[in-house]
Amino acid sequence: MQFLRCSRSLTEFHKRFIIDAARLNIGATRAHAIFKSMIGSYENVGATVVDFKKFSRDIKEYIGKHDADILIQKFKDIQTSSDNNFRFEYKTDANNHLTQLFWADGVGRRNFEVFGDVVSFDATYRTNKYGMVFIPFIGIDNHWKSVTFAAALLEKEDADNYKWACEAFKKIFGSSVKCIVTDQDPAMKIAIEECFPGVKHRLCMWHIMKKFPAKLGTLFCAESPFMDKIKKFVWSDHSSIDEFEDGWNNVISEFELSDNTWLKEMFALRSYWIPAFFNDEPMVGLIRTTSRSESSNFFFNHFVQKGDTLSEFYLCFHSALEKQRNNNGLLNHKDDLMPIPKNKKKIEKDAAELYTKTMFYKIQEEIIASCGDMVMEDMFVADEVKSLKLRDPFLKNKTFEVKLNLTTHDIDCSCNLYTRVGYLCSHSFLCLSLSGIPFIPRQYVNNRWLKRAEERFSTLVLSELSNLNPEEDAKRTKTRDCWFEFQGCISDASGDIEQIDFIHKSLTVMRNHIKDHSKLGDTAPKDTSISDFIGLKVVEEFTILPPNQSNNKGCRKRIVGAAEKSLGGKKRQKRKCRKCKEFAFHDSRNCTGQS
Repeated sequence: MQFLRCSRSLTEFHKRFIIDAARLNIGATRAHAIFKSMIGSYENVGATVVDFKKFSRDIKEYIGKHDADILIQKFKDIQTSSDNNFRFEYKTDANNHLTQLFWADGVGRRNFEVFGDVVSFDATYRTNKYGMVFIPFIGIDNHWKSVTFAAALLEKEDADNYKWACEAFKKIFGSSVKCIVTDQDPAMKIAIEECFPGVKHRLCMWHIMKKFPAKLGTLFCAESPFMDKIKKFVWSDHSSIDEFEDGWNNVISEFELSDNTWLKEMFALRSYWIPAFFNDEPMVGLIRTTSRSESSNFFFNHFVQKGDTLSEFYLCFHSALEKQRNNNGLLNHKDDLMPIPKNKKKIEKDAAELYTKTMFYKIQEEIIASCGDMVMEDMFVADEVKSLKLRDPFLKNKTFEVKLNLTTHDIDCSCNLYTRVGYLCSHSFLCLSLSGIPFIPRQYVNNRWLKRAEERFSTLVLSELSNLNPEEDAKRTKTRDCWFEFQGCISDASGDIEQIDFIHKSLTVMRNHIKDHSKLGDTAPKDTSISDFIGLKVVEEFTILPPNQSNNKGCRKRIVGAAEKSLGGKKRQKRKCRKCKEFAFHDSRNCTGQS
């Protein structure tokens, strides 16, 4: 009976479940399997996996050639009815095909106002059926977590498209940033230099360091000490420019790599990616790499599929944002609980009352380090300014100079930690302790790290978010309440057969009553049903055509490099070389041993 057409039908509950699963990147097949696990058996599902797939197909057919129109109309509806702080920009080509799209909601704009001093963005691919490049604009919030300010979809990853995205960013947010972190894409560099002429542009250190095995040889980087030695100078936050340049040149000379063209190019670009060139720039050290964007791209890819239409893509993107912001709400809630101090210093308690938990633990490490084995080489007071020279054993025994104005409590340390990331270092805390100052000087309490910073320091007033279809929202809320009550009844029964039998009989009576008094027709038109479920309505006339198929990186089979092949898949194993007769990561063709 379960396979007969008369016994199969997609109910409203089925359709809603398929839509909700799709927003979480769960396809029709897996959605059917999950539904079966919830119901108990395939006989009780009431529909086959093919029925689930057909409904997913019907959604794509419904959207069809109206895809771009539907999404733009959705944005207009949000702006006028749901979120009046929502902003978007788009562009079409000569044939009216959508080519670029940029959007940011009110929450994203508010977050940018507080946390937008440093922005990282990196293109991600295979997120929609048109092959458009998806670019989330990422920053760091007061919990040291990634926060999404805005997003863009571009037809191509060339300089013109990136320039348009940068101009849309400036238009929507109305202000610039202190630093932008990207990968080595030359098109991005051209766009940033033209659109943000006074903004620091950093290249991703992680991307560059990842290229070393491919440029210098996987075997060389794996078996020689070269990488360990070069990383000491590349990743150091406390090296001066001269120390980095001397260290780099010494390592390059030691391994006879002075003639390597790629290393020469990277050294010529050192001011774009080496921390020594950014130590004195306010908050520029906040994001060292685009790993924030990499992790965010990975996060968003859990919600989207390469075959999604733009309308489906936006629904999935919105689900991802909801999860990200829910996690932020959880961290805000945890900030209400006072963390446990590790010593009885008043300055530690002061930090616990001011900062979020995540930032407090970072600052607590600096306070504890100030009580460690730092060696004071000199201390004197002149003109109400106390000067200390400290040798820090935890930072390669480097010597740092701290100056504290005893009147204004202005403090400055040569390690520049506050300048780079916005909170005081262990050397400053030691100087404050020796001067009898039991609190953090308020001029060094950065607003971006405080509890509920986005609510307290943003000037953007958010309107109360409302649903575009209040009746549909009310119906869905009541449906969830009914489902919650049903689950509660099952839970309260606790396996008691009499109680379960009572629930079953009561449900049977209720269902028969509903059937007898139902005022709905047999079935609603398919298009109307789909429109109600996905919340997107097809406009009658074409105003904007869907994008043309793009040919970006993610649209074709990717060429895998030698380094990635050697590291990917199975764990690399040593093999016996016929030349040197040893087990190693080489063979007779590239053996460097004696024959």
